[in-house]
Amino acid sequence: MFKEFFICATIILVIIIGNSVTQSYSVNSIEEMNNNLREFKEMIINKSVDEINQNLEEVEAKEKELEENWDEMFSVLAYYIEHDELEKFAKNLENLKTYVTVKEYDNAIKEINEGIFILEHIEDKYSFNLQNIF
Repeated sequence: MFKEFFICATIILVIIIGNSVTQSYSVNSIEEMNNNLREFKEMIINKSVDEINQNLEEVEAKEKELEENWDEMFSVLAYYIEHDELEKFAKNLENLKTYVTVKEYDNAIKEINEGIFILEHIEDKYSFNLQNIF
């Protein structure tokens, strides 16, 4: 009887520890990505196309940094989050890249806002709380 109790307790402990580790990584990754998106948005919001074009190298470098960060995060998040959810954000990031390339910054801001919404949705959906359990 003690043996079965020990095995069950160990399994429950492993599940709780695994959940806290993955939850922590998810929250930190999403927070970092959201902060990067907000910084990128600040670089282009309320500026004319000429002002943005003067800092085009900086804008393109920030966009590339976003893409590299996402690739690193995706490789870990894909182990335990639905690919469909992650692919929504990846598609959004690709659209953002396209809009920056063709210098349609109003649409890029729209994509940034959608990206932030998608990431917050992923965080809420996979958080460990009573609403998600029941």
